[in-house]
Amino acid sequence: MRERQSNIEFLRIIAMIGIVMHHFCVHGSFTFTPDVTVNKIFLQFFSLFGKAGVAAFVIITGYFMINAKFKLHKFAKLVGQIWFYSLAMLGVALVLGLDTVTSTNIIKSLLPIGAMSWFGQNFLVLYLLTPFINPIIHRLQQNYLRLFLLIGLVIWFLTPTILNLFPQLPHTTFGFKHIFSFVYFYTIGAYIKLYGESITQKTGVLVTSIGLAGSTLGIILVDILAMINPIYVTQTLYFSLKDYSVFLLAIGLGAFILFLKSNIAYRPWINTVAATTFGIYLIHDNGLFARYMWDHIFYTYQYYDSLLLPIYAVCVVAIVFVVGMSIDYLRIQFLEKPLMKQITPILEQGQEWVQRHLD
Repeated sequence: MRERQSNIEFLRIIAMIGIVMHHFCVHGSFTFTPDVTVNKIFLQFFSLFGKAGVAAFVIITGYFMINAKFKLHKFAKLVGQIWFYSLAMLGVALVLGLDTVTSTNIIKSLLPIGAMSWFGQNFLVLYLLTPFINPIIHRLQQNYLRLFLLIGLVIWFLTPTILNLFPQLPHTTFGFKHIFSFVYFYTIGAYIKLYGESITQKTGVLVTSIGLAGSTLGIILVDILAMINPIYVTQTLYFSLKDYSVFLLAIGLGAFILFLKSNIAYRPWINTVAATTFGIYLIHDNGLFARYMWDHIFYTYQYYDSLLLPIYAVCVVAIVFVVGMSIDYLRIQFLEKPLMKQITPILEQGQEWVQRHLD
């Protein structure tokens, strides 16, 4: 089997680091004020790369899946990973006696659908939809596909980014939901795979620069507005928090193009670490455990006025990443691989049935 180049796998690592950085800021229970401080600005920029990382993750999926067939064993691995961490984190929450362990959340955790992780659940749904999304994308002419992406960009990203900045205006997302964004990101990746031969690294640099410049100007605008009217303090992390931010989409897309066009040969360690990134997400952002981790293990909010905040933030992100990576590596080696070796022959028989009904 031909080894996959490590350029995109390295992007998975960078994206997950950005996501953990984002969660440090948005789940850290920081109490922002109208005044502009070094730590406030640091958190605004440190949090920029989470939603961009999510976009990059799903764009990668679209790029690799558009010409691939639905594989039952891959679906089983995905469900198994999501379910494992759902049950494991429920166990951790029970041992710690967390108040998030309600009857509703117990039921959610027991179901193999990733209900305690919005990302895991939507990613699972997206994978289930790929046998239906792929034929639609392939049958659409390039100009119609490009038109869909353009209209989606204006309706679901550009317009809400502008309108929802102002708390006085009615909040609108034009029906935007997580799964819509995932399908949209997936379609971007598919489009690049099918029609992106002429795209160059310069395009990636340009798109990323637009995203960074737009986010920077947005942060400056929010901070100025907050000094004029305290109501805008609620928008402190606006340009890094919202799924529909057109600038975060630009950062994620630009980063994908940059890494896609980079020449990073196969490096086993990169691909090994990249294989654990989804697990890192499922561990540290589980709905039962995340708030406890940030507030009672790392006490992030206590560092808002500390000169050590930037250094502490980097250290915490590194700890979360390395611990999550180590846990998922052990899960892959001692649980997933032996289990999949046993059930893959059975799944391959089921694959024939699935393929007959999909073809």
